Amino acid sequence: VRGNKMVTETVELHKLKLAKLKQECLARGLQTKGIKQDFIHRLQAYLEEHAEEEEAETKPIELPVKEEEPLEKTVDVATERMQKKAKRFNVPVNLESKKAAQAARFGISSVPTKGLSSDNKPMVNLDKLKERAQRFGLNVSSISRKSEDDEKLKKRKEQFGIVTSSAGTRTTEDTEVKKRKRAEHFGIA
Repeated sequence: VRGNKMVTETVELHKLKLAKLKQECLARGLQTKGIKQDFIHRLQAYLEEHAEEEEAETKPIELPVKEEEPLEKTVDVATERMQKKAKRFNVPVNLESKKAAQAARFGISSVPTKGLSSDNKPMVNLDKLKERAQRFGLNVSSISRKSEDDEKLKKRKEQFGIVTSSAGTRTTEDTEVKKRKRAEHFGIA
C-alpha cells in the first residue's frame, strides 16, 4: 500500500521532509545517508525498478479453500488430547461422565442435559438461604419481602401526609379542623 502511494506521488517526493524521506528509504532498504536530493533520486530509481513488482503484489491471490478438513482435524486433536489427559490423570474420558464426576464433587444433585433452556434458574438451598438471612437480619421469602416493602411505603406515606387506606377518614377530619382553626386565626371565616 505504501509503495502504491509513493508511485502516485513520485512527482511530490521533493515536497516531503528529510525525516520522511529517510523513513521511506529505510523501509525499502535503501541507503539513509546523504542530502535530500540523494534521497529523492534513490526513491525514484527504486520506485521505477519495482513498479511492476508492486503492481503484481497488490493483486489478490486466490487460494483454494479446503472445507471442513481443518475442523475435523482440530476436533480429532482435541479429543485425542482429552483421552491422553484422562489416561494420565485416571479420570473419565467422555464429557457426560466428566460432568457427572464434577457434579458429585461439588454436591450438585442433577447433571444438566444437552437440552438446557436459558431460563433455568440455579438450584437454591432454601435452608441455607434462611440461615443466611437470619444471620444478617434479612427476609428470605418474596412474600415477606413484599409485605415488608408495603409496610415501609405505608409508613413513608403517613410521614409525608399522603392518605392511606387504613387512616383515610381520620386524616381528612384532621385537615378540616386545621383549616377551620387557620381561617379563624386569620379572620377569614
